[in-house]
Amino acid sequence: MTEIKLPDTTNWGEPDWGIRVPVRDGGGIDFRDCFVGRAGQVPDEAPAHLGLAQRGSVVDPNTPPFEFPVNKKAVVWADNIADLVEQAKLGQWNAATDIPWDKLHPLPADLEQAVCQICTFMIQNEYLALYLPAKLLTRVDPRFTEVVLFLASQVEDEARHVEVFTKRALANGGGLQYVSAATEWSLKSLLTQEDFTSASFLLHILGEGTFMELLKFLEEVAPDPVTAQVFKMTRQDEGRHVGYGVSHIAYHLKHDPALVLQLTQAAEARAAFLRQAAGASPFVQQALAVLAGGGSAPEQIAHGRERVKELYKEMHATRVKRLIQVGFQRGMAERISNLHGGAVPNFM
Repeated sequence: MTEIKLPDTTNWGEPDWGIRVPVRDGGGIDFRDCFVGRAGQVPDEAPAHLGLAQRGSVVDPNTPPFEFPVNKKAVVWADNIADLVEQAKLGQWNAATDIPWDKLHPLPADLEQAVCQICTFMIQNEYLALYLPAKLLTRVDPRFTEVVLFLASQVEDEARHVEVFTKRALANGGGLQYVSAATEWSLKSLLTQEDFTSASFLLHILGEGTFMELLKFLEEVAPDPVTAQVFKMTRQDEGRHVGYGVSHIAYHLKHDPALVLQLTQAAEARAAFLRQAAGASPFVQQALAVLAGGGSAPEQIAHGRERVKELYKEMHATRVKRLIQVGFQRGMAERISNLHGGAVPNFM
């Protein structure tokens, strides 16, 4: 057998050796324990010449530059990012078998139609929440491995949400309902975001943060336990996404306090766009009122609308709390929340 001639690696540097990541109770290896040796050294700025090599590898100097546009740690990092990666794996569920579809029973037509309308709206938002992280993911330098893996898990989560809402709309005698141009314009204004931090802020903090309150509300007013379970399982996933956004934006603001102005301008620009585009989707507003009121009789609709108004107040209070948590002063947090909630209450 001909001997394999290895290249001269004199100028490459020496690889690590003797690394041993501990095995945790239960026999697994946790990503949180993998910050060892050079693999654990996360650079403040990723060199362009390391390509797709894993962090800590010894890279051939002739590797071509990849020049990922998102190459600064402050732009993407979160102190709890390895925790979130592990949580994302543990939190996976199956939209085919983990929802008790066989226990779904016929509903009154007005309630079923409202559920199907909400599911149609949810699918639109979940596609946005899938496509935007997928777009951002391809721009992140592999030196920030944990961020890449987390965004990949988010794409998988949102794909599952598209699946579960589609199945719920089709499963119980209803079907997919109306799509409003107002919602489409709202989502397009997010999908066209190009800056990683602005996009993450608008999606994870304002969009999905508000969406979590909506899902909690829908779980409470759902007309049957199976539909409530759909909203509950989805909300659990969204909690991880918001968790990344909060930690990530807090980390970035800590390292660049001037970022407040950029994020405020991003919220202002999107609010101005939405005001010009259209009003809130009447289909969604009607469906929420029907579900919150328990039916479509006039007195039920009136009661439902009052409950929806309370939902909007709760959304605002939670947004403000979350913005303060990441580093905004209360006055600015109130202003940004009002911009987001007052332009068009389309949630995303």
